[in-house]
Amino acid sequence: MTVYYLCPEHKTPVGGVRVIYRHVDILNKHGIPAYVVHKTRGFRVDWFENDTPLVYWRNNLFDRLTAKVGRRLDPGAVIELTISGGPVSRIGAADILVIPEMYGPDLAAAYGRGIKKVVLNQNCYLTFRGYSFNRDRLISPYHHKDVLAALINSVDGEEYLKYAFPDLPLFHFRLSIDPERFSYQREKKKQICFSRIKNEQDAMQVVNILKFRGALEDFEIVPFINLPQSEVARIYKESLLFLSFGYPEGFGLPPAEAMACGCVAIGFHGGGGREFFKPEFSYPIEQGDIIGFARTVEKVIQVYKENPEYVQAKGEKAAAYVQEYYSPKLEEQEVIAAWEAILSNCQQGTKQNA
Repeated sequence: MTVYYLCPEHKTPVGGVRVIYRHVDILNKHGIPAYVVHKTRGFRVDWFENDTPLVYWRNNLFDRLTAKVGRRLDPGAVIELTISGGPVSRIGAADILVIPEMYGPDLAAAYGRGIKKVVLNQNCYLTFRGYSFNRDRLISPYHHKDVLAALINSVDGEEYLKYAFPDLPLFHFRLSIDPERFSYQREKKKQICFSRIKNEQDAMQVVNILKFRGALEDFEIVPFINLPQSEVARIYKESLLFLSFGYPEGFGLPPAEAMACGCVAIGFHGGGGREFFKPEFSYPIEQGDIIGFARTVEKVIQVYKENPEYVQAKGEKAAAYVQEYYSPKLEEQEVIAAWEAILSNCQQGTKQNA
């Protein structure tokens, strides 16, 4: 049995893609054969270093026609997926295919009927993307016979899926923050950074309110987007404050990474970040409260001018918390525990059906 993770192809940094690569590396380290599956032959993520095993889905016209004929000749047959680049040429009934939640309500049926599947849900707020308001349309991978379980990456997401699908076998795993790249640095510039990937309009409002109030004075504003992780880490380490505009978030890697570097985070936790956006070392803001956001940033700047050690101590506490609770070791333990349970349940089900 081999585990295959279907992976989107992004040439710019996307945290969920790195998680997929890391899962595959963890499984192989523990003797569970695993591969990342890309659709474009030769594609490999290059915005972080990796030698993760890859295969490529041969979804060409011939393979699609062959599958279509097979479905007509034997409607109950397993539709295998043809692949290249690995030791075998097909993903079949003996394997497990892991599919991200973003592929929609038909993901279980559309990707290899009869192949065992696990849904990798890294943003619970995308769970119902592509669904219908039709009360009677109840198609979902979370009810599909091919789906063994779902993996979820946050406490918030776990609560969401438990409520939406109470009978779904669900396994929570924590994410990790690279302690070598995103390490604590005490010395800070008067610098405020934020990612422009999500809710740039909110960022524009907050920054301009502060700018026109004269609250920023000698603070530098550093927005960033699509930078190499080494450059992002450098910005975090130099910055006193990180502004979080992300919503909705399955977890929220940018604020967690910024905290690991000693930034004091201010802003929206996005749902998934609620578990680490703790008021003892950060400043969570109610989603959409633009004035409250700007007021808090201005207040923290004023506190820093009067008592810089107080603000720096919050950054140090944030870094210690993130480094302890989101370590690669704990992530590895939880990923392996989840997969050992999934594989055990799968083997027991196979014996019962024999």
